[in-house]
This record gives sequence, structure tokens and C-alpha cells, in this order.
Amino acid sequence: MPEDKKTAPGKAAPAKAAAGDVSENSRLIAAIGYIIAILVPLYVLLTEKKDDKFLAFHAWQSLLFTVVVIVVEVCLMVIITVAAIATMGVGGFLGSCLALIVWVIIVVLALFLAYKAYKGETYKLPVLGGIAMRQAGG
Repeated sequence: MPEDKKTAPGKAAPAKAAAGDVSENSRLIAAIGYIIAILVPLYVLLTEKKDDKFLAFHAWQSLLFTVVVIVVEVCLMVIITVAAIATMGVGGFLGSCLALIVWVIIVVLALFLAYKAYKGETYKLPVLGGIAMRQAGG
């Protein structure tokens, strides 16, 4: 009969992987929260799922990240518009190239955060991660 990998009574349990501490459902919802950035986090925070600290943390971090992205995008649009007007189009083209680079960085970061959430990790963004952790009660 093959040995069971469970810990024998009286022995300390081996350290679990981070993903083992969190249900697959929670990891999936947390990951999707970074892709569907406003709806899923609000769903988590407005339902009984907010009691799951892992989900609550990722919901808060996703919402905060989305707010920062919106502010950055609006500021970038204003700068591009002013640059386009001031330089008769040249600044608008250069600004649009910069906006594309910023957009790619945002998408890559959102996918990275979704990956970390799906792996069951509580990856904290600088500043936003600390705020999200406090809001989630952690």
C-alpha cells in the first residue's frame, strides 16, 4: 500500500505552498479581478466573499490599481492634447507613442498581478498593496 503523504500525529506539518492555503475558486476570482477590473472586485467587496482576506486584498488592490490607471490615462490624454495643439500635431504623435508604451506596461502589470493571484500569492504593489492590505483587514 503506498504511503500517504499526510503528516503523522505529533509531527509538524511541512510548510505548504502559498497556493495550497487558498482555494482554487478564490485564486481564480482574484486573478479575474485584475482582468475585469471594476466589476469583479466590486462583486467581491459587496458580497460575503469579502470575508475571504485573500480575495478582499486582491479586490482592493485591483480597484486601487484601476483608479491609478484611470488617473494616469486622463493625465496622459490631457498632456497629449496640449502637446498636439502646441506643436501642430508632432507632440500629439510623440505623446501617442508614449501612451502606447504606458498602455503596454499597464497590461503587462495587470497580467502579472493576475498570475500572482492565481498562484495564490499576495503580491503587494508599492503603496497600493499596503493600503489594500489594511482595507482587507490584514
